[in-house]
Amino acid sequence: MKKLIPYVVIIALVSIVYWIIISPAIKTNVAKYEDLILKLEQKVDSLHQKNDLLENAADSLELKLEESDQKIIKLNSRIYVIKRKTKQQLDAVDLFGDDELEQFFAKRYRQHTDSIN
Repeated sequence: MKKLIPYVVIIALVSIVYWIIISPAIKTNVAKYEDLILKLEQKVDSLHQKNDLLENAADSLELKLEESDQKIIKLNSRIYVIKRKTKQQLDAVDLFGDDELEQFFAKRYRQHTDSIN
């Protein structure tokens, strides 16, 4: 037992010295970390606000994109109708015989190029 007393005293002294020297340093570091945490929280709040603004902008752009898609669909349907009508007219011209073609062009261009009238 007498051999353990010096070890217990040394451990107690080391513990006291550790508590005196290192414990205040930890307390001051905690204050610095609290300041850093506050600054980071402010940055996070700022980033959340910016994120909300960007989400609103993205939503408005998505609406505009949907409107543009609807316009494109309408225009494509109009183009399809125009192509179909043009094809019908071309097919109708293809069905003309030689005599009918001559008569068609004669009637169409006669009034502008006829020197007799």
